[in-house]
Amino acid sequence: MNNAIVLILTLLLSVMAVADHHKDVGRDRHRGDLFAAADADKDGKVSFDEHEAMIAEMAVKGRERFNEMDADSDGYVTKEEAKAMRKTIRERMKKVGKAFRKTMKELKD
Repeated sequence: MNNAIVLILTLLLSVMAVADHHKDVGRDRHRGDLFAAADADKDGKVSFDEHEAMIAEMAVKGRERFNEMDADSDGYVTKEEAKAMRKTIRERMKKVGKAFRKTMKELKD
């Protein structure tokens, strides 16, 4: 029970940090997307079970992101590992942007 409470609080803090990060750009759109994602049966309401399922999914994704950052698999992320991950993400985004621009150019031609 205590582990579940700690997990939920940790996830809520993470969600709050992400929400704060996105507060200036597309705030309403982001919240709507998150609500829609949680509303599994698309009835316009989020039940407790839907909420818990969303939290569980976020925990799995959070663990995957953490494991990807933890380059030496020691259970900790150092500043260097975090910086390396930011660099990797920037490089991935550049590749995606280049591929997108190339596709758009090909569609125009």
